[in-house]
Amino acid sequence: MKPGRRTRSAHGLSASLSVPAQEFELPSIDSAQGNADLNFVFFFAGASKRHHKKRRLPIGQLKASLMSAIEQFPIMLGRAAATSDDRGLKIVVDPNDINWPDITEASAGNMTIASLQRNGFAWSRWSQAAHTADLAQRPSNPMVGVHIVKYACGGISVHTKIRHLVVDGSGAWRFYQTWAQTFQAERKQSGSRRTLVYLQDNAPQLLSRSAMFSALASPPSAIQGAVAEHINQMSQYFDSVLERQLHVASKDHMETFAYSVRKFSLTHEAVTRLKARHGDLALCSPEHRQFVSAHNIGFVSTNDLICSVFWRAITRAHHALNANDPETCMMLACDMRSRIGLPPKYTGNASFPLIMNMDKGQIMRQTITDTATWIRRQINILSPEYVKQMSTVMASPEDMQRLISIFHPSNSFFSASIISGFPMFDMVDFGFGKPVHIDVPPYLTPGFSIWMPTRSTAQLAKTPTTSIDIALREDVYQLMLSDAEFGEYLEVVY
Repeated sequence: MKPGRRTRSAHGLSASLSVPAQEFELPSIDSAQGNADLNFVFFFAGASKRHHKKRRLPIGQLKASLMSAIEQFPIMLGRAAATSDDRGLKIVVDPNDINWPDITEASAGNMTIASLQRNGFAWSRWSQAAHTADLAQRPSNPMVGVHIVKYACGGISVHTKIRHLVVDGSGAWRFYQTWAQTFQAERKQSGSRRTLVYLQDNAPQLLSRSAMFSALASPPSAIQGAVAEHINQMSQYFDSVLERQLHVASKDHMETFAYSVRKFSLTHEAVTRLKARHGDLALCSPEHRQFVSAHNIGFVSTNDLICSVFWRAITRAHHALNANDPETCMMLACDMRSRIGLPPKYTGNASFPLIMNMDKGQIMRQTITDTATWIRRQINILSPEYVKQMSTVMASPEDMQRLISIFHPSNSFFSASIISGFPMFDMVDFGFGKPVHIDVPPYLTPGFSIWMPTRSTAQLAKTPTTSIDIALREDVYQLMLSDAEFGEYLEVVY
């Protein structure tokens, strides 16, 4: 296809794209994400406060600008294919076979944005309106999906899905910002097509991850220090899980566990109290101070403390339900960009699954501060050497199977994907008002939680609250409700 040739996508929108043929190789970490989607929902009220009249938001232009914005992210227009040696995956962008985004629309009957606000944007109130099939299940297997829901008040919600194969949370937000800026630019052009021109320091970078990983120094044959200790610990943990035969469960067996999708709130006051009581290293228990000193731990972050509260509560619940399962595990998604030399504006998937496990008895004897410093120690080992070695481990089908085994619902497993940064509300300003709420349909992976703010930066001074969406087994959730330490900081929304 010649640059600038007008094509028509499957959803009927015309787009003049100028996308060259190219390939993006994916390392084992990306491939391990499989068919997972990154989900976000943006709610826009749509009503004019000045005139108190309903106004419809320009959905047609919203869809058209999506095609202009996505041209800046060609990896999202490609298709997954096997590498030449059939041992990995790559994304192939073919100008003659564009993998168009999947765009659908729906109406929510008499439901209004105001009614959702009154109900705390409860999942039960809008799940069906916002529900779309996983992208891997769509006929064209697209990389991007957009589901627009129109409400009786004239507002809309924009439910987006992007394949985790090609982008992580940071990259997704860069794309949403580009889409919003493109939409505003095109509206100013009175409907004429205008490709957004980036400043040099804002341009997204789409690099082949394989080339970046190849540039990392290969670890020595005998890895030393914390890296070796952590990898050996993980290997032993995987082996112990296999010995207990927790990996044999089929998907049908997993579905026999009753899961609950719940929402908690964490107020600014609770965060301040948590940091004051447990954020100072001097608050470590006497027996834990030697650990802190030996591993040169200088601080703990707010996220370390919040993860500590959740991990401890989930561990206590799992222990009450199955005291014979001796270990507990948490997987924390960490951004690798600065750690392995990727530029901050790299758009692909640079999220690394950092796995940490501990004996249940150990974590239950610790204080919140102790557990937070333990988490910080694991995060501090995420070096290029560690990433290189763990990428090799994850490339092995046998080792990958051992990694997957920890997702069995009987196992004491918890995965945390922490997305912080209140400027999100500014990044998705399409020009007809910032979203009144941003949410994430929780993944139903056992014990997987997603952390999102529910208030814009300007509103923080008035209602400083962070929303935490989580998918948990019902029996674990019920025990957490009666957990005194957990209840001291977290409030139940639904």
